[in-house]
Amino acid sequence: MAEKLERILREICFRIKVKGREVLKKYPITPAQFDLMQKIYFTGPKTMSELSQNLGIAKSTTTGLVSRLEKDGFLERVKSLRDKRVIRVSLTKKGKKVIDEVIIERVEFIKSVLKILPESFEKEITYLLMKFNEAIINEKKQ
Repeated sequence: MAEKLERILREICFRIKVKGREVLKKYPITPAQFDLMQKIYFTGPKTMSELSQNLGIAKSTTTGLVSRLEKDGFLERVKSLRDKRVIRVSLTKKGKKVIDEVIIERVEFIKSVLKILPESFEKEITYLLMKFNEAIINEKKQ
């Protein structure tokens, strides 16, 4: 049963991700660059080391991704006010706009799918997925 659930969740996530990434065709952003931007969008500015650790990629790879996104105006490097040696990477307004567009595209896709299902399904699936997510979070803590 767990294998089937994993496969279903993977397929759902993949389809939603693909739909959202259609927006990226308008921008010079690779999927890896988008993942980095999305991490900052949802969790706030990060140091290069934090980004490398969070994304599971080498620091040299992170530096390349950040440099390109900074050059294109999607990210900026900001020195910490407390410690000038610490540099945090944050999204610019242009970068936030890209993520917002992708989220809107994903939400619209999900809405269109929900329209073909029974009305009660949206509340039921939302409740079940929230409970499943809570269980995953609690599992991590143990």
